Amino acid sequence: MSEGAIVLLIALGAVVLITIGGILVGKDQSRDLEGWLVNSRLMGPILVWFLLGTEIYTAFTFQGLAGYAFTKGSSAFYNVALNDVAYALGFFILPAIWLIGKKFGHVTQSDFLAGRYQSRNLGIFVALASALIMIGYIDLNIEGLGAVIQVIGHNAFNQTVSDLIGFLVLALAVLVGGIRGNAWQSMIKDILMFVAVVAIFIVIPVHYFGSFGHMYTAMIQKLPKYLVLPGVSKNQGPLWLITTVAVTGMGQWMWPQWFGVAYTAKSPRTLKLQAVFMPLYQLVKVMMITVGLAAVLIFTTAKVNGNDVIMLLALKTFPTWFLAVFTIAAVFSAIVPAGPIIMTSAGLIAKNVYGALSSNASEPAIYRLTKGLVFPLTLLAFILAAAAPALIVVVLLVAYDFISQLFPAVVIGGLFWRRATKQGATAGLIVGWVVSAGLLLTKHDPLFGINAGLVALAANLVVFVVVSLLTPAVSENYLNDFLKAAFPQARRGTTRLGGQTAPVSKS
Repeated sequence: MSEGAIVLLIALGAVVLITIGGILVGKDQSRDLEGWLVNSRLMGPILVWFLLGTEIYTAFTFQGLAGYAFTKGSSAFYNVALNDVAYALGFFILPAIWLIGKKFGHVTQSDFLAGRYQSRNLGIFVALASALIMIGYIDLNIEGLGAVIQVIGHNAFNQTVSDLIGFLVLALAVLVGGIRGNAWQSMIKDILMFVAVVAIFIVIPVHYFGSFGHMYTAMIQKLPKYLVLPGVSKNQGPLWLITTVAVTGMGQWMWPQWFGVAYTAKSPRTLKLQAVFMPLYQLVKVMMITVGLAAVLIFTTAKVNGNDVIMLLALKTFPTWFLAVFTIAAVFSAIVPAGPIIMTSAGLIAKNVYGALSSNASEPAIYRLTKGLVFPLTLLAFILAAAAPALIVVVLLVAYDFISQLFPAVVIGGLFWRRATKQGATAGLIVGWVVSAGLLLTKHDPLFGINAGLVALAANLVVFVVVSLLTPAVSENYLNDFLKAAFPQARRGTTRLGGQTAPVSKS
């Protein structure tokens, strides 16, 4: 049996054992929809920490970010800045969303929007659209898992077969255990990922260059275009970096799975703690970008796919025993984060589409449908990965252009601007998505150096405001009740969030 086969068998065996552990941990809380999706809102700060970390630091961070640095150079640093912007926003946004969800029993993002705008149709529309956008995020993890299998298997499987194996492993691992089981798997995944990342970050400079100093000197001398903007990326200059950080930073918490993760917390304080300390994870991103840049010097003559860079370096550098540990970390960086994504997608379609359209849908029936959708949704992501393979970061950037269009409806209108209406939210979303699609399909991203998603978001916001001002708002009495849940300490005529008081429109 080859070294690669042994390593893959060890990695898959670890997946099976840890998945069984997740089932045992999560089974008591996974007997109904609320337990399966949000752990009955009983998760403490440690598990929420790992769950949020798992959702943010995925196959994208472990493999895709190094690959993006390998192909695009320093423009990869946009991803470090985006999370810092997102954590600042999350400190204020997530506790308010949790408080509203607690009062009104929300378990999905569409519950929140349907409640705020008193519109079942808006909830259905957003649920279906978000579930489709999230297939791109699932695709990202399948491509990451497929890359691991292909590289470690020494290309014994072609890309499609590797992605198929990734799809089967992913779907089976996600189906059982619920969100609490996934949180415990996240702890193991993050510990393994830290070990793997720190190891490769230290070993690569010492093994190939003699020291960190020699590595950085070689980068300055031999890779000057990789260290500046736009550099090798050609069209990703400083304006692209700023606008990409803005649109992805605003889009971070618009992903429906993070609503689900937020709803798992015991209290708003748990979420504020995450926002304060989660930036520690950023060290992982800096390390992976550095390794990706070093790989340009190491693979000087070889033609290497960006998605494969990290696993090729591991295969080339580590002994078999540590390669097994590294591979397990890589496999789990794809499998574990996909859990809440797939569960949320399935929950949106089952609860907020089927449940909203069916007058006699019982909660047990919705729960069964939610679990039943795991395989079909993952299969769609596999088909996308097979039909249109792409660099992992590119997949995520495109998905962010679309998901960030929810920001006006969710944050501006959902929490602050009382005059926002369901018609304005719907019209803004449609315009934002159409503009995003048009710019991307015609290859106008960036547009005059500006990220296409931000151009679309600007158009979305204008339409959102104008249409809202021309259409009737939700009743003042209902909004008072809704926003009082988010800002319980507010005085009349004000809203309070994170200790800051802001005026509320009377219009």
